[in-house]
Amino acid sequence: MPHPIVVTVICDGHRPDFVSDETTPHMARLKRAGTWFGNHRGIFPSATRASSASIATGSWPRSHGLRGNTVALPMAGGHEVHDAGKPEFYDAYHDHFGRLLARRSLAERVAPLNGAVLCSNVSPGAAYFHDSYGHGTLLHRELSYAPGRQPLKETIDAPPGSIGDALLADHFLAVLASNPPSTATLWLSEPDKTMHAFPLGSPEHFLALRAVDDHVGAVARAVERLQDKGHDVLFLIGSDHGHESVTETIPVERRLFEAGFKTSLESSEIVVAPQGSSAFIHFGGSSLSCRAEVASWLSGQPWAGRIISGEDLAELGQIPGDDLLAVDMAKSSGSNRNGVPGLTAMAVRFSEQEDAIRRDCGMHGGLGAYETQPTLIAVGRGFEAGASITKTSRIIDIAPTALAHLDLPLDELDGTALQKWP
Repeated sequence: MPHPIVVTVICDGHRPDFVSDETTPHMARLKRAGTWFGNHRGIFPSATRASSASIATGSWPRSHGLRGNTVALPMAGGHEVHDAGKPEFYDAYHDHFGRLLARRSLAERVAPLNGAVLCSNVSPGAAYFHDSYGHGTLLHRELSYAPGRQPLKETIDAPPGSIGDALLADHFLAVLASNPPSTATLWLSEPDKTMHAFPLGSPEHFLALRAVDDHVGAVARAVERLQDKGHDVLFLIGSDHGHESVTETIPVERRLFEAGFKTSLESSEIVVAPQGSSAFIHFGGSSLSCRAEVASWLSGQPWAGRIISGEDLAELGQIPGDDLLAVDMAKSSGSNRNGVPGLTAMAVRFSEQEDAIRRDCGMHGGLGAYETQPTLIAVGRGFEAGASITKTSRIIDIAPTALAHLDLPLDELDGTALQKWP
């Protein structure tokens, strides 16, 4: 039976200023066929794992609970830093909080209808926290399961990058052709993977964009076939964040040790959870008393931009706390070697070897104008062809928009359904 469907393609890290007839012809055509959101914004930090949770739940991190790409969990005398992208973090997070995300995902909301499918080629954490309680079907290289987290027999050998993206895209097209769910999401690892490894605007970047655009074109044709069968399809094409180019890489936790704030380099009383071009600094035990002193010291560092704490974090949609500071790494005016605007310093914990690897390559996670601006195009009922919206939209508006298309309740959401805008 024909039914309403929301089809979403997330092109990880894709900047809207790279959507053009020359660079991404399929996306450029869809931009004309639907509504273009020219002032679309991500979350803080502008990083994939927390962004995945925000897209899935329509909520800020302060509401769903996943702070960023790396997370510091309390332990005796301090904190321990965890990579939220690794498979083992899923259990560590649950064991610590006694729950997973604190807000319902799209997959849970559409389970009574025709279900949800996510084909994801990004990190395991980003995939798992898109549907933290396993209400839908997930296809991913680390774990593929049916609703209820029932393991699927088929394994998905899809490495991050163009090869894995192509394989997941084929699976996604097969799902749309055989048994289309209420929500179907394809999350591609490109162009993000290439942008981290090569300068923005490089030939490699443009090659990755063209491959991603070809997948978007293939999904667009599948959407047309679904519409021919009578399905009411809303097609969303977007990204989770943008990118800026790295000017320098700073080992923030090492610098805190060198400044005398840590008793040893790897002690737990002060730890840094890097988020790319921002970082959270966590204080435990006796170090809580020096938080203000650290904030003052940071304000004098040329690599540190805005220092954020308390209710200022909450205003950014982030989880506030008396035991942390956030630092947005310093932004610079100008462009990289290829003339692409948007420059930022990058945070790591200890390594002094990252600078030569990362310089001029893409990064995100902070509050820069380009890293916080993802892409969004909406094609379907409720969206005018050729319209360009300048009012600020957010990635937290994607879930409410999907729910509105499916005529489901818009409760426990921080975002707004974009069809309902004047």
